[in-house]
Amino acid sequence: MKNRKYFIAIWISILFVMSCTEDTPPYEVLTESKDGAQVFIAKANSGGQKLATFPYGQDEITIKFNTGFGALGLPANPIRVLLAEDQAAFDSINNVRITDGLPPYEHFPAQAYTIDVLDLVIPKGALYSNYSTLMYRPKEFDTEKDYLLALSIKDAEGYSISPTAKSVLFVVDRLIEKPANTSGWVAEASSEEPGQGTGLASAVLDGNLNTIWHARYKPEPRETYPHWLSFDMIKEIYVTKVSIATRQNNVNGMTKFKLEGSRDGDNWFALSEELDFDPANRNYQTYPIEPQYLKNIRIIMLEGKQATTFLAEFVVYTY
Repeated sequence: MKNRKYFIAIWISILFVMSCTEDTPPYEVLTESKDGAQVFIAKANSGGQKLATFPYGQDEITIKFNTGFGALGLPANPIRVLLAEDQAAFDSINNVRITDGLPPYEHFPAQAYTIDVLDLVIPKGALYSNYSTLMYRPKEFDTEKDYLLALSIKDAEGYSISPTAKSVLFVVDRLIEKPANTSGWVAEASSEEPGQGTGLASAVLDGNLNTIWHARYKPEPRETYPHWLSFDMIKEIYVTKVSIATRQNNVNGMTKFKLEGSRDGDNWFALSEELDFDPANRNYQTYPIEPQYLKNIRIIMLEGKQATTFLAEFVVYTY
């Protein structure tokens, strides 16, 4: 009787183990097999990782990435995955860019980034490793250059490394200047001559060379230098330069001016002094400034070929 109870207990245990095994999906079974298994970088399949350097606001920015395991089952043992910068991948990408007529990528400047760990571990029974953290400093990158950091898996303890997801590419693109959106801006002038190609200060923000702002010239005496135009950009924007276009059918406009800026509309400071302008040049004339955040900007016209003056367009550039 005791033997019978013993064998029944053993049989129940076997059935329980078999039942548990049958209930475990094959993709959750622990396996030591390397057949068909691959290790990869999790962010690699989403292409190059574009790192933002603008708008400026943070001294340091972090981005996390890790490695993964793909197979029918889960690793029965921890997998150590080693990463390293990949010069071969860097050179290969640059060869393609040069062939396409593009400038080659620069390496990330040494002072512009750190990576806390390149030795990752996928734990037993897990699909992903711990994270590595890339920290980068936006202001350490030259805004006129393109940068690339290529990281690849170099070793995965004998596991196959995915050929299409073995590398992660971090990219910092050069900043491209573009005209700021003037919607909602408020333009004011020292004087206006309504009806003269609109004549209003707002005409220099409308993107139309055929409309102009004109200083008052009637009734006499007409307004004389200095003339000014002031723009409230409503919120602070990062200004890099301005472009100015003269009236397209008159060469008697201003010849010298200066630029001032403000962050509150009350306290003004010099951006550029004693700048030359050619009123006979119908093209946009461009003037870089020290790049900075501004809420207000104004042009003060100092001299010209006649007492009054005019402008067709005033363009503020940002990133």
